[in-house]
Amino acid sequence: MKKNALITLCLVVAVDAASFGILLPVVPFLVNQLTGSFNPVSVTGVLAAYSGLQFIGAPIIGRLSDRHGRRKVLTITVAISGIALIGSGLAQSLLVLLLFQALNGASSGVFAIAQAVVADSVSDLKQRTVNFGALGASLGIGFVIGPGVGGVVGAIDPKLPFFIAAAFCLLNVLLIRLRLTESRPINHDKADSESGQNLLWGQGQAALRRLIGVYFLFYLGFNAFNGIFVLAAKDRFNWGPQPSGLVLVYVGVVSVIVQGALLPNLLKRFRAERLSVIGLTLVGAAMIGVSGINNGYELYITQLLFAGGVGLSTPGLRSSMSICVNENQQGALGGMTQSVISLTSLFGPLLSGQLYGNIGYEATFQAQAVIVLLAMTLLVVSNNRPINQAVKTPSA
Repeated sequence: MKKNALITLCLVVAVDAASFGILLPVVPFLVNQLTGSFNPVSVTGVLAAYSGLQFIGAPIIGRLSDRHGRRKVLTITVAISGIALIGSGLAQSLLVLLLFQALNGASSGVFAIAQAVVADSVSDLKQRTVNFGALGASLGIGFVIGPGVGGVVGAIDPKLPFFIAAAFCLLNVLLIRLRLTESRPINHDKADSESGQNLLWGQGQAALRRLIGVYFLFYLGFNAFNGIFVLAAKDRFNWGPQPSGLVLVYVGVVSVIVQGALLPNLLKRFRAERLSVIGLTLVGAAMIGVSGINNGYELYITQLLFAGGVGLSTPGLRSSMSICVNENQQGALGGMTQSVISLTSLFGPLLSGQLYGNIGYEATFQAQAVIVLLAMTLLVVSNNRPINQAVKTPSA
């Protein structure tokens, strides 16, 4: 993959992540402005509308990119997101806000298509993992910058970040149209036939099913952790939003460094699959560490393991899944993995909330560690079984 194309793709991913992250600090305040209260059901409903429709929309967008091309579908979906964000900023009722955020979620397929572009363009497995790491680092940069900008601008008016996010979408449309080229020629007949096949239950797809299972378990534990972290820090360490937010920024920065700087060098010595196993083990160890600490500043040690583990595990998992399908199914695969993340972002916080309310602080984080370590165990089993070599991918 040419360096300029990768840089452009990383910019598109970073800008897209920032356009979502910029909204997170202001959603409760906009709900209050529209309804007169900080009703938690209403606040979480806005986020659930986004995630729920992303769960439905991401696989469709991925398959459309297999059929009609990455660049065209990416342009249209980003433009729709921009319209949805403007509508959200202009909303005068909670119902209208919910509808526009549902539309925003349904059209959010940037990262899914970006993964497909890398899979289209890179044949070497280690280099593909490096490029997936670059995308992950770009995602982290966007999530570090976005909430910071949203918090500052949202203090002026909670609707203003929605218009800035829409401007980010316009910037992305320009980047896509001016700097990004189509990553592969489209054979419509072949794309229709192959993208319509069931990815998980087709012949020889046992390896992909196991890897999707790993991905689901990991992100279930990951999102369960994120869903309860701020509340648990408040109860355990008497922390407010600022110290908790600083830890989250710290996690993002470490993850960016690991994926963007350390991963390429580590891949010279270790296989991507082994790094994924090590990464998942580190995440599980970090969760166990969080369950036992009594000083909040010890989180900077546990979260170093957590962020490093995330940075090591996710690029290798995405790369391993990408060689399980052929070139006309990479968009569908990207949509499926994005859909898995959306599903776990809905159920993970619900799970951790129930655990926290019923079994307490320590047991909640220990249960999350068990989920991630189950993912690690399944990955070890998956690595010991061969992937179907009949699959025709660029890397094969």
